[in-house]
Amino acid sequence: MFTGTVKIEICQAVGLRATDKQRKFWQDEPILDPYVQLDVDENHLDRSSTKPKTFDPVWNECFTHEVQDAVTLGLTVFHDAALPPDYFVANCSIPFEELVSRNDKTADLWVDLEPQGKLRVRIDLKWNDQDQQSGCGTGDGEGIGGRGGGSITTGKEPRREFKERQGFNRRRGAMRRKVHQANGHKFMATFLRQPTFCSHCREFIWGLGKQGYQCQVCTCVVHKRCHKLVITKCPGMRDESSQDTESPRFSIDMPHRFVVHNYKRFTFCDHCGSLLYGLFRQGLQCEACNINVHKRCQKNVANNCGINTKAMAEILSAMNISPDKQIKTPKINYRTTTCQSGQTPATKSKKDVMNFDTEFTKEDPVLTPEDPDEVSYINQEEFQGFSFVNKDFNPARFGAQ
Repeated sequence: MFTGTVKIEICQAVGLRATDKQRKFWQDEPILDPYVQLDVDENHLDRSSTKPKTFDPVWNECFTHEVQDAVTLGLTVFHDAALPPDYFVANCSIPFEELVSRNDKTADLWVDLEPQGKLRVRIDLKWNDQDQQSGCGTGDGEGIGGRGGGSITTGKEPRREFKERQGFNRRRGAMRRKVHQANGHKFMATFLRQPTFCSHCREFIWGLGKQGYQCQVCTCVVHKRCHKLVITKCPGMRDESSQDTESPRFSIDMPHRFVVHNYKRFTFCDHCGSLLYGLFRQGLQCEACNINVHKRCQKNVANNCGINTKAMAEILSAMNISPDKQIKTPKINYRTTTCQSGQTPATKSKKDVMNFDTEFTKEDPVLTPEDPDEVSYINQEEFQGFSFVNKDFNPARFGAQ
């Protein structure tokens, strides 16, 4: 947790693209009008200005706020639509523990967004005076590493975290549009303009306003009660095959066999839940499990052919096994390292080598030329058993042969 003043500078973003939810009825790639929304532990802080018609916006805007017992910093990119609601583009979550553990005064970093894109931010943390007086850290209290990475305590007083208020002001400061993340899906409350069925339990979604949750990446629609039970991963989720998988996991990979089908009665898509419109060849049907989907939804359908996802979720819940709902820490590339005098940057994990420039990792080794006569005078037995190869370095990750 972090208590103090946080200064965030939103610099720029690259590689932003519209999600399938936004380009649902667009033949060409829609141009974005992006802005960034900032939140701490799902409490709204601020938002940047809107940059019109660009996929690589540049903001260079600073925001300074006081936070208390903050755990996670959330950055969400939205498209400023002419008519509300605004479209989701990408987001990421940065734990304050990651920032506090570094010795930099100001963190200048690139953060990978999900489902795609990168965001450059500068973050400066300044602890308040109460935390310094409690003897929990050292230093002058300024900068990310001002406390030397010490534990955060408040003496005998209990920790106060961001909690929902009571009474009439309990929703003040809440997120304007909250993103519910489960198994890589980015669910948001959605107003359904036509009769829709849940893609998880196959039941009708009742209600009058914002009846269900829809993933902004793969466009699947579920009940509010079902979004925590989704067991299939979102197709737009970043590939995590290179990450460690120490915890027990399960995987479902049974592809469908879709063929074009003519429907003689009203049929609803089993993915987005809406009607398959048209007079003939309205959609696709799986030859094995007979699910029906739009042609535009085919690429987003999970590989769960022949699996009853509702029954499987109930069995996993009875076994106290739940899908992966935790927010993944994004890959962070630090641009600069400004260390205090007499200190060296600490290596947080073995994965730090992944932050090296690819031009450096793929560069052919070049030996320094030496006089052969001088080499002959060196006793080669002194180098017996010496190795300069890092055992944690895997050249296959960088495409080396």
